[in-house]
Amino acid sequence: MAHEGLVDKRAYLNTFGCLLQDSSLIDDIDRPLDRTDFNTENFYELLFVAIYNLHMQGCTTIDEFNIDSYLSNYKEQYSIFQENQGIEYLSNAREIATLENYDYHYHRLRKYSLLRYYEKQGLDTRFIYDSTIADASKIEVEKIKFDNYTEQDIIEIVETTFVINPNMKYCTNTLSTDVQAGDGMTDLVNELMEVPDVGLALNNVGLNTVSRGARLGCLFMRSCPQGGGKTRMATGDACKIAVPYFYDVSTKQYVFTGNSEPTTIFSTEMPVDEIQTLLIAAVSKVNEEHILYGTYESDELDRVTQAISYIESSPLYIVHIPDFSIEDIKNQIKKYNREFSVRYFFFDYIHTSLRLMAEVNSKSGMGLKEHQLLLVFATELKTVAQQLDIFIYTASQLNGEAQNALYKDQNLLAGSKALANKLDMGVISMAPTKAERKKIEAVLHKMVNMPVPNMCHWVYKVRRGRLTRIIIWTKIDLGTMTEQCLFVTNYDFELIDMDFTKIEQVEEKIKEHSVLLSQVPDNPLEENEEEPTDKKSWGNW
Repeated sequence: MAHEGLVDKRAYLNTFGCLLQDSSLIDDIDRPLDRTDFNTENFYELLFVAIYNLHMQGCTTIDEFNIDSYLSNYKEQYSIFQENQGIEYLSNAREIATLENYDYHYHRLRKYSLLRYYEKQGLDTRFIYDSTIADASKIEVEKIKFDNYTEQDIIEIVETTFVINPNMKYCTNTLSTDVQAGDGMTDLVNELMEVPDVGLALNNVGLNTVSRGARLGCLFMRSCPQGGGKTRMATGDACKIAVPYFYDVSTKQYVFTGNSEPTTIFSTEMPVDEIQTLLIAAVSKVNEEHILYGTYESDELDRVTQAISYIESSPLYIVHIPDFSIEDIKNQIKKYNREFSVRYFFFDYIHTSLRLMAEVNSKSGMGLKEHQLLLVFATELKTVAQQLDIFIYTASQLNGEAQNALYKDQNLLAGSKALANKLDMGVISMAPTKAERKKIEAVLHKMVNMPVPNMCHWVYKVRRGRLTRIIIWTKIDLGTMTEQCLFVTNYDFELIDMDFTKIEQVEEKIKEHSVLLSQVPDNPLEENEEEPTDKKSWGNW
């Protein structure tokens, strides 16, 4: 039987006060808030929705007066606000709240919210906290016990006792579409003639050729052995899209690339400073080792200094998130897409975390195995890529059979080969084995002055691509993320004729974002700094 009292109005008061002092707390992925946390009374819920909406719309200072102004647009809600002396309530909240105590009040609020959720599922949660106790001495003991619980403690206590499986009638497929098969076909063909379905170029021109670039709505995954350079290659690709200038070693000058697309790098392992040195190396073409040791040659320090200025003025963001859930990643993606118009996301690699396991197992009502968790994760990434029309680049590790396998494909993915089902492009990148180098001796013999390749990109899947099950042989310098495509073979090591010098469709896409070097200001982003970003409403009445 559900019981009353699962609310702490003082926690509400202090939480609102802290949000008024610092509305960015709404974006804190470690302390998420939702309108259901405040749904004990209409008054509290509408206050949260108002603060949330104002923050999402770009309001930098939120107080009781602009909340009053915002709610005045909604007759019913404004009436509730006025009946509860909303201005006085919020003014008092802002005065008494201290940010130092936010954690305490936040967690009390969330624990009560969690208990209310379980009560709505039909569970009697009095064994965790019983607000119906009348004895004063027992009330104090009950409060102390509840204060010592964390949200995770409550989840573990409940879910070791009960299994909650929501009825499938509450599940909806938001991606469902139904049309007559021929609807819009002519328009589609005409659009593709004018604007081909291609994306921006990645670092490797061979991968661009077969994949048609970093296409929006797509999920790209590169798999490597541990320590095989997956983060470095991803960083190089992110720079290619976001940073407008790169150092050209052949001409010994910085050249304008034509690209400056908002891009976000998610790192679950490497801290921000380690990603930053990789970025500097990729842009300056100064070996990262020289940067780490501070041992520069010739003009390298000048190149590094210039690279930093270009990166600083680029729409490139880093998010370090060592312990994460799927919702954490999705919320961050939505935040950067909404606030900074980011459409290109690089997530270092698909793997499990404590928060991810707790989240998925909580929703499923059972303990899933690692391969099942990874599949759920990949599915969610693909879904959000389609929903937001964004490009997501991720990576994964390989299993122990990779080094000795005759063919490198989805069967070598760590965790689950089913991950490949969710990909638009799947690649395994690793150094060629001795046996593989032996098989291409005849190819190298025919090509005069051809460098010896030190990296193979095994392309095992390309959805709607030109080629699949091919190997792109390259010479790569992981110290500067510089890569030279050499030649392509099939999985039987037979040479395939492919021209890397011109990728017309991808190049045309780049030109759309390009201007003449003479037209570029010292800071190419300054002109757009004041440009407002589109804000999406939430919680409409």
